[in-house]
Amino acid sequence: MDTATVADEARKSELILEANLLKAQGQYQDATDRFAEAARIEERLSEMLLQNKLLDKYFVHRFSALSCWAQAGNIYQAIAMGEEMLARPDLPGHLHQRIQEYVQLLRTRRVRWLVEFAPPAVPVAVSQ
Repeated sequence: MDTATVADEARKSELILEANLLKAQGQYQDATDRFAEAARIEERLSEMLLQNKLLDKYFVHRFSALSCWAQAGNIYQAIAMGEEMLARPDLPGHLHQRIQEYVQLLRTRRVRWLVEFAPPAVPVAVSQ
């Protein structure tokens, strides 16, 4: 790994630790900001690993990106990444099941959000 990759790895780990600490302290906005930044780094790292055909590490970083997006509140992006991973024929079986379960949990939470918590749609007046 080159110096930039090592720095990205360290920064991503630092962000995830900070995000979890902030979440535990109830500082949710700051936590989600950190999770989103970590997710972007994980996506970059996973793409680099895919280009270098390091699939085991690619899947680990991609799943981490998925998890960070979910924790940042971007459930749609997380589910899309999970579905993308599940469609890959080279996804190892143990990860396939874990990702499938996680994506199903996210789908369930998305439905719950839409049914119980999402604000009602506000009609927009159309001028003629």
